[in-house]
Amino acid sequence: MKYLLYIGLASILLISCEDNFQFEKMPCTYEDYYYYQDEPYYIGEMSDEYILIACDQSNNDSSIRDFIKSIDFFDHSFNFDINETTNYPYKYLIAKLIKKCTCEEIAWILDSLKQAPIVAYTHYTTRTNDCSNLIWEPIGKLCVNTYSNIFYVRVKDASNISDLNNIISETNTTLIGQNEFMSNWFSLSAIKNSKGDALHMANYFYETGLFDACEPDIFKIAIE
Repeated sequence: MKYLLYIGLASILLISCEDNFQFEKMPCTYEDYYYYQDEPYYIGEMSDEYILIACDQSNNDSSIRDFIKSIDFFDHSFNFDINETTNYPYKYLIAKLIKKCTCEEIAWILDSLKQAPIVAYTHYTTRTNDCSNLIWEPIGKLCVNTYSNIFYVRVKDASNISDLNNIISETNTTLIGQNEFMSNWFSLSAIKNSKGDALHMANYFYETGLFDACEPDIFKIAIE
């Protein structure tokens, strides 16, 4: 039954990014910043070739690869890895588009992919010249930066989180838990039906003025 759903989605997504195809667009939703120490911090230029896709770990790797192969606007010659992280409920990968696309085109691609049951979330990626890990070891020849569905919020008073709960309800985000060692920090997640993805939500929560800090979970993935 799942495979039939994937094929059904593929029929919706037959319009590709190839130059000789007309292809739907949506308003660009890429945000190139988050707030760090009360100022917008630039995270980089949007990648026009790569996007992040995450699937629940209940899906086996074969099903995920079959889904990627069923979508015409992906470059099926691109050799992607399916990544897993301890205690994280999703598998994630970088998919390469068949050509360089505009932000408006990628916005439509992301919105379309979210309709597939196998897709937990899908995000933009960001160009980077840095392909090393946190201890400066090289992890590949070419990398992109992206972000998970998790973001972090520092409340003003850990004994009163009514504002946090109110904004969670307003945005349809989810409270994961309180940091064991820094009680003012809480982990949240953005889901398909949230008001925006995790980067948008980190910025939105901060812009309410109700919280001391809000940050997305940005990470790096090697693509070569």
